[in-house]
Amino acid sequence: MANHEIKPHSMLLIASLLALSACDDAGTKPLKGSTSVLGGKASIVLPEGYVKMPQKMLETKFPQGNRPQEAWYLKSEDGKVTIAFKSTDQAVRESQISQMSEGMKQQLRMFNPVVTDVTVNGRKMSRMEMTTPSLDGEIFNVAQISSMDNKMLISSFSVPKNLKETYEKGGKDALSTLTY
Repeated sequence: MANHEIKPHSMLLIASLLALSACDDAGTKPLKGSTSVLGGKASIVLPEGYVKMPQKMLETKFPQGNRPQEAWYLKSEDGKVTIAFKSTDQAVRESQISQMSEGMKQQLRMFNPVVTDVTVNGRKMSRMEMTTPSLDGEIFNVAQISSMDNKMLISSFSVPKNLKETYEKGGKDALSTLTY
């Protein structure tokens, strides 16, 4: 069996995407009340009050190097609470997700990330939780790493640390509804 090594430069690219965070061809039916994301390739049940981030806001909020393809934000919090999706070109199979996440954890060790393996709608994924600095204070991030079409998908939830208690459960619950 071939060893699929993850190159250091790929790890740095992946790590930069965390400022934003399984593949059988059978697919999974979207859950009731779900929202289509990534051009219909996936769906998620978003908490009430989330709206799609306009392109101009997306460009302002996320620097080009780590901009997700799509983000949703809690309108009542003026874009401070987000759920975002970044489909990368990084080849990864579902069986490699744990290894990939552990490599990312090492790259981001200064932020003390906690990685857990989860199963979401029958697909193996990893979640990395950490608090990172920002211009406005600290941000709590949950990056859910998975394999969609044998490419890495990072679905992330971000919230300012001072709002974490209010919105963390809803963000994690939403990530647990991801289907594709």
